[in-house]
Amino acid sequence: MIEIRRYKVEDLNLRNVNYYMGQRNGETAEGMEERIQKALDVLLPVFDGKVCFMETEMPEVDSVDLKRHLAGCKKVILMAATVGAEADRERMKAAVKSPVEQLIYDAIGTEAIENVCDAFCEDMKKVYGELTSRFSPGYGDLPLEFQKTMIALLDTNRKIGLSLTDSLLMSPTKSVTAIVGIENKEIG
Repeated sequence: MIEIRRYKVEDLNLRNVNYYMGQRNGETAEGMEERIQKALDVLLPVFDGKVCFMETEMPEVDSVDLKRHLAGCKKVILMAATVGAEADRERMKAAVKSPVEQLIYDAIGTEAIENVCDAFCEDMKKVYGELTSRFSPGYGDLPLEFQKTMIALLDTNRKIGLSLTDSLLMSPTKSVTAIVGIENKEIG
């Protein structure tokens, strides 16, 4: 059964935003605080964090890395998350202003989708206990093409407005597909 959860994007880690902007120390570059805050003022109200997911046995896929990652897991959570199309529209508007504005909007969007994914995984830990970290198509030897299977199984276009282009890019762009292993514990 496919389920959907919604997440409000509120408290973003600005060190991460700066890191995604290329500031490897996570510090805000001189003169950027006001620009980042203006972008946050635009983006925070339009982010629409949604995750659709299902608990299942792992679908067949030829990936040694994924099998190693899921060792000991009998079940997995297939998930797809997005912060919505409106954030993409705002990023495109910012790109017209300047490449720096586009970079700021892009970095904030990246932190927002990570925020949604992390909140979802924390919720799932309350349900299932220990989980593996997320493993996405394109990691290691897991083919990016596996996104097609995940998108179809989760019916993401209808459920959360997430689609895949022929070149395997997700739309909206600030979206994630991932597999999370449900770790089995011995009782006793």
